[in-house]
Amino acid sequence: MKAFLKSAIAMICCFCNLVSFTLFYPKAPQTDSVRFAQSLGRGWNLGNTLEAWQIPKPEDTETCWGNPKTTKELFVLLKDLGFTSVRIPVTWFQHMDADHNIEAAWLDRVGEVVDAVLEQGLYAVVNVQHDDQDWLIADYEHEAHAAAILAHVWTQIAEHFANVDERLVFDVMNEPRVVGSPDEWVGTPEERDAVNHFNRAALHAIRSAGGYNQTRYVMITTCCASVLPENCDALEIPDDDRVIVSLHYYYMTAHRSEYADCVKRLKIADYIEIHKTLRHIYKTFLKKGVGVCISEFGWTDRTHLKNLTDKTRQFVRLVTNYGMSCMVWDNGGDFRLIDRNAMVAEFPDDVQAITQRYR
Repeated sequence: MKAFLKSAIAMICCFCNLVSFTLFYPKAPQTDSVRFAQSLGRGWNLGNTLEAWQIPKPEDTETCWGNPKTTKELFVLLKDLGFTSVRIPVTWFQHMDADHNIEAAWLDRVGEVVDAVLEQGLYAVVNVQHDDQDWLIADYEHEAHAAAILAHVWTQIAEHFANVDERLVFDVMNEPRVVGSPDEWVGTPEERDAVNHFNRAALHAIRSAGGYNQTRYVMITTCCASVLPENCDALEIPDDDRVIVSLHYYYMTAHRSEYADCVKRLKIADYIEIHKTLRHIYKTFLKKGVGVCISEFGWTDRTHLKNLTDKTRQFVRLVTNYGMSCMVWDNGGDFRLIDRNAMVAEFPDDVQAITQRYR
């Protein structure tokens, strides 16, 4: 009987917590940063494409991870499906010389993709993605060297796109961390310090590059782009009213691996955990007038499609109600939504769960 009562009380507490969260969504102050981050709406990631890399040969890196070369028809489709922004992950290290000067042909190719996105009236987001495999190492030993390279890289990118208007957003890093470390997806105080330094260095380089870069919106991120409270709390926000925080949200429960159990259904306790995480993000950033974009999220389950759609719908609704935008990860493989060869939505219900209006 005691065990039953304890279980019943726990269920009632969970239910009350869920009701209190869902009935009282906070409203963020409508600063320029918050409004612009919200205007990014529902985005899609061009995954495993311009950020694909291979060693030792960098040739054909755009297709080396199995996706076709990107054409403007893809962005026509995305616009028709209801997406409003496209994040374009880019890896740079295999396209740089010994002095970290980027190949002109690679900058031009990135520019072609950006132009194709903007032509459809979509926002475009360009980042630095897998350079953590080479020079972008977030520890004290490498910090100064990595910050100098990052600033040089962003100076070149920003100068190349100086005349492209503010529909182009720069996302300064993907998941900055020490690759392969025991705390890779949790972070350490040392890594958090280094990431703050990297954010400042990249932002200064962008703002100094002239043209639209002086007012362009720039995304900064936490250690490993993590939503964990300790990483959010450690992020230093520069004195710049056109900065947005970019975060990745794959784990839907309190455990600290990179990906959640993609097959399981979300229970009340999971929803409460998501609410707690989003509310902490709100209090840390949005309440202070700093916009937030969940620039990557998704599940790999492509078997239990109703469950996948239900989870997607609930997650996107929650993110929207907390005043954030979000961008689904699509790598053309286990996270795929779009068949880029047939140029159709392979999982249309999941796409509709992302792009529908919730408020």
